[in-house]
Amino acid sequence: MQYQAENQTITIPSGDHLISLRNRKRMDLTSVKSIERFDQQEFYVRTSQGILHIKGEDLKIVHLDVDKGLLTLEGIVRALQYDEEQSLDGARGLLHKLFG
Repeated sequence: MQYQAENQTITIPSGDHLISLRNRKRMDLTSVKSIERFDQQEFYVRTSQGILHIKGEDLKIVHLDVDKGLLTLEGIVRALQYDEEQSLDGARGLLHKLFG
């Protein structure tokens, strides 16, 4: 897969997961399978390495190409966390059963 950064082209081996973060304001991701859930404060992105939880402010999608597995976000990035590969609906369902 070839990834076009601002002034350069980077060749990424198929299936490799890469995060590029510029000044905590622009994030490029590869090997994105889907976006599970999102709003301006958080994104849950399913990647080849598990679910990536991105927290921040004024987050928005600039570019998404699921066929190529590419995602670009802009906003202020506060935190990144990987979770095990699981259904977010299942986790939410358990919490709903306990506290619902």
